[in-house]
Amino acid sequence: MNQVVLRVAITLGTIFGYAAVLAVLGMSYLWLVGLLYVASIFAITAFMGIRAYRRGSQQAREVVKGKLLFDINEKDVNKAIEKDKELPNEMKKLNRTFMIYFMSFPLMLAGIWLFPALQSVVVPSVSGALQQSLGHFLATYLGYVALFAAYTAIFSPLYYFTFRPVQFPIIATDIKVYDTGIVINKNTGLKAPIQIQEYRYYPERKFIELKMNNQIYRIYYKDIDKVHEAISKMVVIQRKEANAQA
Repeated sequence: MNQVVLRVAITLGTIFGYAAVLAVLGMSYLWLVGLLYVASIFAITAFMGIRAYRRGSQQAREVVKGKLLFDINEKDVNKAIEKDKELPNEMKKLNRTFMIYFMSFPLMLAGIWLFPALQSVVVPSVSGALQQSLGHFLATYLGYVALFAAYTAIFSPLYYFTFRPVQFPIIATDIKVYDTGIVINKNTGLKAPIQIQEYRYYPERKFIELKMNNQIYRIYYKDIDKVHEAISKMVVIQRKEANAQA
């Protein structure tokens, strides 16, 4: 399923689900909504992780049936990393990003404070306007739907620009390149043709990068030109604007 479609589906599901909880139980059970929110995050994260692990493991079993071209271990990776003089600067940028996240924490507190204020305005207005035609319960339910929709509309853009996930590459320490694909860290298989959004090749820094959905895999090796020659024939870039450096 497309990531955008999945996020929209999850957002709509939480809006209608949380609205139902408060419509039935009332605002005194707002703590339950908070508990459900935390539980849903853990459940979705666990589900996505298990699904990705199973898919990766299945593809790994298929990839290893091919001919082994390169076997890159942690020692090989560490030697190549030593020649990457730009990596410390990347880490500094990452640390600055985390500091911005920490400084943006007051936005979360503002959101907690704003929710009751929105509830006192949005729910009575919407439910009062609809109660005569729809009845008390349905009007109240739609009032809470409007509340969560307004809350999402306000804070989703703030989250997007302030708390966006940091996409730092996963530096693979165990890579096996076959003529049928790649096995990364023993349990993640990428079967050829490998569908990716972006492919980067940095011969001077001794690595290549594969960007797939929300993950970036970085492969270091002393003879990265030879690895690039093999892997570049396996990948299919899904977006025309992807930056393929060769």
